[in-house]
Amino acid sequence: MNQPKLYTINQIKESENIYIKKNSLNKLFDNATTKIITFIKKNYKKKKILFVCGPGNNGMDGKLSYKKLSDKYDVNIFTIDRNHKIDFNKLKNLINNTEIIFDCIFGTGLNKQIHGNNKKIIELINKSNKQIVAIDIPSGLSGDSGERMGTCIIAETTLAMGFLKPGYFLQPAKEFIGKLELLDLGLPVPNFKPNIKLIKKKNIKNIPSHNSNINKYDKGHVLVIGGEMAGASRLVAYSSRKTGCGLSTISVEEKNLKFYSQTEPGTIIKIFNNSDLINKDVLVIGPGLGKSFKTKKLLEIIDSFHGPKILDADAISIFENKKKQFSKFLMKQKNFILTPHTGEFKRVFNYSKKLSKLNNCLEASKLIGNCVLLKGNDSVIAFPDENIWINNLANQNLATAGSGDVLCGIIAGLLAQKMTIEDALPASLYIQSKISKSKKNVVVEDFIGEIPIAINSLKK
Repeated sequence: MNQPKLYTINQIKESENIYIKKNSLNKLFDNATTKIITFIKKNYKKKKILFVCGPGNNGMDGKLSYKKLSDKYDVNIFTIDRNHKIDFNKLKNLINNTEIIFDCIFGTGLNKQIHGNNKKIIELINKSNKQIVAIDIPSGLSGDSGERMGTCIIAETTLAMGFLKPGYFLQPAKEFIGKLELLDLGLPVPNFKPNIKLIKKKNIKNIPSHNSNINKYDKGHVLVIGGEMAGASRLVAYSSRKTGCGLSTISVEEKNLKFYSQTEPGTIIKIFNNSDLINKDVLVIGPGLGKSFKTKKLLEIIDSFHGPKILDADAISIFENKKKQFSKFLMKQKNFILTPHTGEFKRVFNYSKKLSKLNNCLEASKLIGNCVLLKGNDSVIAFPDENIWINNLANQNLATAGSGDVLCGIIAGLLAQKMTIEDALPASLYIQSKISKSKKNVVVEDFIGEIPIAINSLKK
């Protein structure tokens, strides 16, 4: 499965409508069932198969596949009809006498919570201990948001029909998809926005490289505005240098200088002065800042700095009661990156439960006219022009204190070396995910040492 681009349900519907107008709905069903049958012949030729089919198009894929296989294969079918009572004894007997269950109950058109008999059917299938293959998406999951609609099928394999959907790679759906197989149905490629991509190694470009006569100033200088929690600021400064920038400085108020006595020798520590904002390439503000930092001073610092700016952690949260001021200020800024986790995001933006993580992130990006990187196991990067990245490479090891600070450092280190924001953000998430894969890397201090290795693998 090499296709890195993802399409929303509306984009796919538009593509299907174009195809149907040119051909027919029957032709589309025929393409789908041909691909499903080819997959079955390749993987389950001598297995007992049960198709559990709902009343919609997803169910029709299962019914037609059953019909084409019934002459030569050991197949059974259980259909769910809205107008008839469910025979649960029959379903249990069919499940007991099969090896593979094909879930064709609900597809990507599902737009309401599952309850009643449909919920009982899904729970019965999940408890069967049989191998489950979902057609297009496990029933109960949203193809756009990854939301679990009350309950869902837990699939071992999902056959993506035509295109990959964002929901496959967003939480919680990504936990229920299993192995993902893309079946090409010959549909026309949607050409309208949003433009959604998965972060893949082959999509990472323009990683900095330097000739032999480079000096530290040529490789860029990262400025971190530190606060009362020195550890976070230190992680940013250190990881930015590990990423390849020439210098990193932590600038702090005099009252907080005492917290930085153990800082790494290569990091410059100084009392903050407005002159610190001159001749620096990237500004990072937020990690370790503390929520007592004055918003007025924060805005002045940001406004005085003219290079790329990364706003994270406390520098976001302190605007919880000043959302409008925060948004209006950011609208006037350029080269700005916000890197909140979901909790921080909700403090400064309206997070709608009706929208996917992807769409919430995109709406925030459009609102402020700058990039938003919404962190998590399924991090999303959104640009105002509707270019979006989803990262599904992260390992659970990243669920540890400081991983967000290291990410800020990686981003800053790449930007300091003159990578564009558009290139640096997906690259930084790839690098962070790469260093999280090793089982020996448990805490962020472990991760930082492997940043150069991850970057060198991209250069190769």
